[in-house]
Amino acid sequence: MQHLTITLFSTLLAFTGPSQAATRCTVCRDGFNINHIKVTADDVLDVPGICGGLWDNLKRFSDCSTPSATSCGGGESGVTGPLEWKFAASQYCNPGMVESTWWEATKNDFGAIECVGQETIAVNCPE
Repeated sequence: MQHLTITLFSTLLAFTGPSQAATRCTVCRDGFNINHIKVTADDVLDVPGICGGLWDNLKRFSDCSTPSATSCGGGESGVTGPLEWKFAASQYCNPGMVESTWWEATKNDFGAIECVGQETIAVNCPE
């Protein structure tokens, strides 16, 4: 009985530990073979600082190093808030590179993103 109680307590502790913020990644390839990437996360501390880290780390990949239609923001320095990171890049700037950039900039402190397998193809991708 004691083993069952300990196992049950351990299971409950695993589910009630620190919660991760809600994150989302979408990748839409348009008719010109441009990937439109959007990453959102809730409860991010120091959004401007994280945005700077995202852009700096994205430069590690030559296929992602000259993005267009760029934006990143949503919160204030030193305050917790939502983050929205958007950009367009060559089709060769792949979802794995975006996931790696997120990890390097955040260490997944605000949740992991999953871009691989989230790709869609559309003539006109949403803004």
